[in-house]
Amino acid sequence: MISCQDVDVLAAALSVGSLNGGDEAALQQHLAGCAGCRRVAGEYMRAAARLPLALEQVAPPPGLRGRLMRAVYAEAGAGAVRHAASQPATWWRRMWDGVPASRGWTAVVAAAAAAVIGFATWTGVSSRTAAPRSVSVALVATSAAPQARGQLTYPSGGSQAVLTATGLPGAAAVAGQPGAIYEVWLIDANGVAVAAAYLGQGPDGTWSAAIHEDMGAYTSLAATVEPLGGSPQPTGIKVIQGSLIRA
Repeated sequence: MISCQDVDVLAAALSVGSLNGGDEAALQQHLAGCAGCRRVAGEYMRAAARLPLALEQVAPPPGLRGRLMRAVYAEAGAGAVRHAASQPATWWRRMWDGVPASRGWTAVVAAAAAAVIGFATWTGVSSRTAAPRSVSVALVATSAAPQARGQLTYPSGGSQAVLTATGLPGAAAVAGQPGAIYEVWLIDANGVAVAAAYLGQGPDGTWSAAIHEDMGAYTSLAATVEPLGGSPQPTGIKVIQGSLIRA
């Protein structure tokens, strides 16, 4: 069992994707019965979703996002099948042990990101950053997920965007097989799809993704169901889609 004091750190870790399956399950169980902690977790998720729009735009090397996300999902899948230790460990020790020895820097990054999110929640990103005009695009559902609704928000002429969606069932339910995920694609005028992000579900049921691409280079966006680790090109069922607005 975790306490309300633990939730602050665990919810921050969850919002940046650095929480393992066992600790996430314990956190979700606590949130189910604690309205105050649900509010805290929701604030972290909302702050994490806003951060990409407030950061300085730096173009990552081509293919970096795909390699990192495939590694994250591969590690998550491996962690799910590991046997639990005979003596239960504290939640912070399990989090630390979940970081591969060869990637100690990931723990530092997660801790730094959690600190930034906490500060952003306290002070408000919008009060410190003069944001450019924002573009909002409504995304519509397909017959595979008729209750889904989505919105893509990005600064005019920018290369960072935040996608949020509600009403989506779990990807495994849509695919009819365990381990499926939602992958987001940007599509150009020639119909070429580029892998842009993965949708993650927050404690309040909302799905979100941060996208780092030049939005002006694409004409539409879609999210599909893909195998664990993602695909280089869309292969699964499309659940939401929409046309992008040229700035």
